[in-house]
Amino acid sequence: MTDTTSTRVIEQSTRIAASPSTVWSFWTDPKRLCEWWGVSAEVVAEPGGLFRVDMGDGPIMRGEFVELDPPRRLVFTFGWEHNAPGEALSPGSTQVEVRLVADGDDTIVTLRHSSVPEIHADDHTKGWALFVGQRLPAAISNTAH
Repeated sequence: MTDTTSTRVIEQSTRIAASPSTVWSFWTDPKRLCEWWGVSAEVVAEPGGLFRVDMGDGPIMRGEFVELDPPRRLVFTFGWEHNAPGEALSPGSTQVEVRLVADGDDTIVTLRHSSVPEIHADDHTKGWALFVGQRLPAAISNTAH
């Protein structure tokens, strides 16, 4: 029998050639969020505010902001809409913390996704590596900052 309650923490860091303020805007401005993460986004960047990203032909991420300390740190809940009842990643079931630390002209982005069910951990590790490690830096480099 598989243990369905086992969870992991995913932590990844990447360096982005932009200021923390610029990187922050790519997490909190719906237009910029769509440049690297989804086809549409709804964002209310305040504690308790909606954080929803439609991935297009795939899932819809939905959560809410828990903490915002611009442009240094944001925390939001994370899950997927349209899960079957009882599925492990319903909206709000996990939490993501993003830290932005200036390093010269660059920003070190550290993402920590906690309470990820073991069964989903590998997919989310790969997903964050793609979206935060590759797509976010590419989107930022394609804009004037």
